[in-house]
This record gives sequence, structure tokens and C-alpha cells, in this order.
Amino acid sequence: MLPVEPPRRPEPQRISASAAGRKEDWKYGFVGRRDPDGGQPQLPPLPGSGDAVAMADVEGTIYTFTVDRIAYSPSPPIVFAVVDFDGGGRLPIELTDAKVEDLSMGGRVEMTFRRLYTADGIHNYFWKARPVQRSSNG
Repeated sequence: MLPVEPPRRPEPQRISASAAGRKEDWKYGFVGRRDPDGGQPQLPPLPGSGDAVAMADVEGTIYTFTVDRIAYSPSPPIVFAVVDFDGGGRLPIELTDAKVEDLSMGGRVEMTFRRLYTADGIHNYFWKARPVQRSSNG
């Protein structure tokens, strides 16, 4: 097995500790905010929105998705989906642990905290969606 050489592009920028700290509940807890008018969760949270809504354990439905076989990824291809969350909220997000041939619109996903990229030896993590694995026992 030969290691895959990454593309000859500029390295991604290092994660900003101060920016991550300012949005700690969003980055680490996947917490949205309620829309003051309709009460639906907003993802990402809007500045000055209403009450916090924890979304990390909320499942969602794939509204649409696309597969990118050209962009560099440590585990190609990159799959992005627009996910409608149960109880409200919609977010475009990367899928992980997904076989392209098994994906379909209407498929169910759950959130998982994963590494996005590494820059200057520093890992950057955020949330990705993965297909829900239902047990065959019930």
C-alpha cells in the first residue's frame, strides 16, 4: 500500500482557538437557536436568536445529496447532503461512513463528531452526518 499524496494546493488554515471559543456551543455541542418568529431551530444559529436547542442527538432526513469525486479527501469521495432535522432545522453537511450506492433522498442520518482536516499538525473537528444503522432485531 502506497500513501496517497495530497493535492498540491495551499494547506488549509489552522483552526482559530478564539473563534472556536466564541462559538463553543455550536462547534462542540451542535446547539442551534430557535427562530424568535416561528420557533423552529436555526442551523447554524443566527446571531441574536432565541433559546438554545441541542441538536446533536436529533436525527434527520436527507433532502438531497451530491457526490464529489474530484475534490481531495482522505477518504474519497466526499458526499454532501442537505439534511432536514426532526422538529425543524435544515443544514448542508458532509456525510461520513456512507456508501454512495446505499444513499437515497429520504434516508435517515444521525450526527457524529469527526475530524474535518489537519493543518500544521493541528486537527480540526466538527459535526458530520452518518446514515442511521437500524438493527435487524427490532
